[in-house]
Amino acid sequence: MNSLALILGSVVGIPVACAAVDLLHLTATKDVAFEEAMRLSNGKGIINLGAGPHRTYQGQVIAESPEILSNIDIVPNGIPHFLQLDLEKSALPFADKQFGCAFASHVLEHLVNWQFSLAEMVRVADNVVVVLPDPIYFSGWLSPSHEQHFSVEEIDEIAELYPEVTVYY
Repeated sequence: MNSLALILGSVVGIPVACAAVDLLHLTATKDVAFEEAMRLSNGKGIINLGAGPHRTYQGQVIAESPEILSNIDIVPNGIPHFLQLDLEKSALPFADKQFGCAFASHVLEHLVNWQFSLAEMVRVADNVVVVLPDPIYFSGWLSPSHEQHFSVEEIDEIAELYPEVTVYY
């Protein structure tokens, strides 16, 4: 019985350990990416896309940062400077290059029409910082809400097509 418990504990423990490593990676990557967005904004401010209430504590802190001039999400919420908008269907209601940086952390993988959304980000901001799930981590592949599963090659392609876009994963 003890060996069976040990085997079952090991099997169950592997996904839990992977999820913990995945969460640590996601948090660290998002921190580094937001630091880069603040640097690239050059004092013109940041538009934060995918800033809904379903976000993590870290996402809430970012949404309330003084550098954020607009928070956009499809789900209504009470965060500052909020605008409810479907990023796949609606053009962003801002002037060309109005912001220093657009920040979209874990947004594109949820969109069918991610190319439209990315083009809008490029239009309204001098620079764009995107955070995507790391292609090697299992959580990105297992999430039923993910419409896209970006490979390293596809991420490199985005960077080549859009030189003003920095992609973290």
